Amino acid sequence: MTEKDRAWREEYHFANCVIRSDTRELLRDGIAQKIERRSFDLILYLLQLEGRVASKDELLEHVWGNHFVSDSVIAQSIMKARKALGITGKEPGPIKTIHRVGYRFASEVSRPARATVPSIGCRRSSGLQRVLWLPTDGTLERADLSWVRYGLISVATHVLQGLGVSTVPASEAIQLHESSADRQGDETTAPQLKVLEVGLPVVHSRITTTPRHQYRLEWRMQLGGREYSNWNEGMAPAELALKAAREVALSLRTQQAAQPAAGQEEHFLDEAAQLIELAVSMDQAAQTFSLMAVCVEIPQCPLSIWAEFVWALALRDDAATGNFAHRFIERARRAGDSAHEGWAHLCNAHQQVYRRRLVEAVDLTQRGVAMVRQASPSVMQARALLLAAQVIATAGKAPEAAALWREASMLVAQRPTPVMVCRVHLMRCEIDQLDAGLPLAVEGRSDAQDASRWLGMTPLTARIHLLHALQSCARGDFDLCRRELDLALQASEGSADPRLRLLVRLHLGTFLARCGDEAGLRACVGAMDEPALRDAPLGQAVARWLRARQCHLAGDAAKALPLAEAAMEELADLGIWCAEDHWLFVAQLTLMTGNRRNARAMLLRLEDRYKHRPSPIRQATALAVQGMIEYAEGHAGKALGLFEQACRPARGTLMSNILLFGLSWLALVDGGNPPATQLAPAGQWVDETREGRHVRAMLHNKPYWAMSRRDHPMLLRPAGEPVPHQVSDVGVPGQTSYATHLPMPV
Repeated sequence: MTEKDRAWREEYHFANCVIRSDTRELLRDGIAQKIERRSFDLILYLLQLEGRVASKDELLEHVWGNHFVSDSVIAQSIMKARKALGITGKEPGPIKTIHRVGYRFASEVSRPARATVPSIGCRRSSGLQRVLWLPTDGTLERADLSWVRYGLISVATHVLQGLGVSTVPASEAIQLHESSADRQGDETTAPQLKVLEVGLPVVHSRITTTPRHQYRLEWRMQLGGREYSNWNEGMAPAELALKAAREVALSLRTQQAAQPAAGQEEHFLDEAAQLIELAVSMDQAAQTFSLMAVCVEIPQCPLSIWAEFVWALALRDDAATGNFAHRFIERARRAGDSAHEGWAHLCNAHQQVYRRRLVEAVDLTQRGVAMVRQASPSVMQARALLLAAQVIATAGKAPEAAALWREASMLVAQRPTPVMVCRVHLMRCEIDQLDAGLPLAVEGRSDAQDASRWLGMTPLTARIHLLHALQSCARGDFDLCRRELDLALQASEGSADPRLRLLVRLHLGTFLARCGDEAGLRACVGAMDEPALRDAPLGQAVARWLRARQCHLAGDAAKALPLAEAAMEELADLGIWCAEDHWLFVAQLTLMTGNRRNARAMLLRLEDRYKHRPSPIRQATALAVQGMIEYAEGHAGKALGLFEQACRPARGTLMSNILLFGLSWLALVDGGNPPATQLAPAGQWVDETREGRHVRAMLHNKPYWAMSRRDHPMLLRPAGEPVPHQVSDVGVPGQTSYATHLPMPV
């Protein structure tokens, strides 16, 4: 059933007629009248505007769905609507024509109380509060969109009431808004009025035009001491309002008590299933977690709710995941539903990955995929294949993961939705990030960007922004990387998944440390004191890692090393992103403290790691660390050869630019004459990192014979200060010695 089909379940009484929106009936004198679909939609839409004039363009958008029709077609539908209402001759009846403007419903209309969609939780005491949706701020240049300011209220209230949320009628909302504006004497401050004195949840919205010639609708609402907000972009303002209204309805409905009354369990589950389906379609399933927890304890709970609940547990790394997955499997087996049984195994596999049980995870994944493939193709099957691809990729089987991704993407292409398009794109980025450039089709990137703009700030878009940030950093575009990281942080803050928020802060803090942004890194570390982050399984590891970056930035390698080593023990192989540059950072700290024995032990570990799960990027890491050790032991020529080998498998990744600086430095030390233009592919890595500035300065400041002699260690000068030809002395406070380690922005 579509959103339009389940719109309002209300009756409209006027004159001798009754309109029933749920059954789509027009009764005149108690007798059902024959009426065409468009004419019925036309009457219903005018009724919902509560006396406001609807322009022909507005009717074209809302009744005809933006399909082009001539004015004569609209006039013909008006005539048929009047005929169905019993109006004959020249008398227009309740549908008035406003010359050169449009039409309005002028008759007095009443709406008697009728069974509407009850809210989740049949034992609520006083019902859900009404919502006040204020007129939309912002001005649009197109004259034919002048209706948007007040017209979006009707669009939003239409959706809200269809989802069981009572609203303040559009006419009252406009009157309240305008009267408040008159009292303030400045209409520009109207959204900030004391309109909250009405004691209702108030929705503020603003519409603007984007550089891409689309529209952007932002909304916010205070509810229960918390602010709910989002934005979305698209081609039609009305569609944006529909999306915003669904999000508002979801926020309001999930605030209600979720306990079924005796004998109302079946009805409760039906309503819950609709609400959870709505949440999943907008990538906001976490809002319904408490509701799902109630539903799964009801014997007749449908498998679709079980599927979302077990997946939510796995995402949270909840200890109860295994128990509920087993119960889910038993229910699916009794129902003969192989797709849901396979999904349960995949949820289990996802949790095993984060507990470092990769063998068990792969076994569960293979079993789950086999079961899912027994069922007919569906959205569930596509989601299952993408989840399987993620687990398989994390286990080091990137080609197999790519095959699963392609299978899932073909299913999604048949019935694309914004969420599924984003999931396909996200998985492509993750496989590419993991396997250092596995060639996958990228023609869906623009579709994914449009879909993510439609979703706004959700956990799914947070992950996409994070991976786009890493890709931008790999290309040397630090400005775009920072913007993407900020968007990822903003989107993740509303997520109930602490792991997502921690991953964003981990990469944001590392980026800030590379840029030498001490204030930004300090704020990032301070945010880790939030209980939800501090108490998460990875919270302490991320906090230690960020403190290690702080110490390194301050020049205290001895203090940074134990923090970084402890953090890496927990961070290694946790999550889809292989942070290979983290290994280089720890190796650098080890050499800075003069402990080459520990560096050798790390190299053995990295080589064993590569043998156990080979991948190009892991090979590059092992070769680079071996080169770093050779340099520290005075073998610059040998180190140069190792770095040249490492750069090949790292091509196109974040590691590529990091290794480029080490390679340039080694060429200088080995007596080569690399040009300054050798650093051109690194982009902003040269200007935004202190190591990049230092290496560039040395390429410009030749001769470099003193460096090759290594009589004294070379020191890193402050940013922007030219490096003299002579070698600096050791012991200058706050400076870093490059005697035993390479100047690389790790």
